[in-house]
Amino acid sequence: MKIDLQPLSVIRHDLILSGAILALGVLLMVLSQIYLWRAQDEQQALRSNVQRLTLQADSQENAWNNTQQYRALYQTLNQRGVLNGEHRLDWIEYLTELNRSSPELNVLFRFEPQRAFTATSETVQLYGSKMMLSFEPRDEDEFSVVLAGLRRLSGWPAPEQCVITRHAEEDAGLKVVCDIEWLSIGPVAAPEVAQ
Repeated sequence: MKIDLQPLSVIRHDLILSGAILALGVLLMVLSQIYLWRAQDEQQALRSNVQRLTLQADSQENAWNNTQQYRALYQTLNQRGVLNGEHRLDWIEYLTELNRSSPELNVLFRFEPQRAFTATSETVQLYGSKMMLSFEPRDEDEFSVVLAGLRRLSGWPAPEQCVITRHAEEDAGLKVVCDIEWLSIGPVAAPEVAQ
């Protein structure tokens, strides 16, 4: 059997055009698939970048919130006179004036030298000055007034203990003996050089 190629010459132009269109279609499908893969890779990279930037923004927001919180705490400590050294002279003046204006309180006090606590950071350290205070208020209200007056002074009075006893006589009042640690925050002390 012999194949007649005569009709093929009639449709040859159409076959070549169809083949070219088919090849062009396959090429376009391959190129579009490659474009799709690259677009997906770019989209994934953009998603990763957006996620990284979102985490960075969240971190910056947390840092800002912490800064605001610590700023308020710093201002409170600064207003209370806790920062940058102790105010021993203020405390002594207050207690001396209290004893002068109310001699019936019989105020006695003694300070120990300031010492550094082990709580430190890179540049600041917590210091304490222990004060032994005794006085004789008439009642609990007067006791509270004296301690409230101490809290108004510069520094942070932290009562370690207060022993309150009544005098043996009726209506004779109270006897108070307190150990109060005056806390302050200051620069880290330079180590002493041995000679």
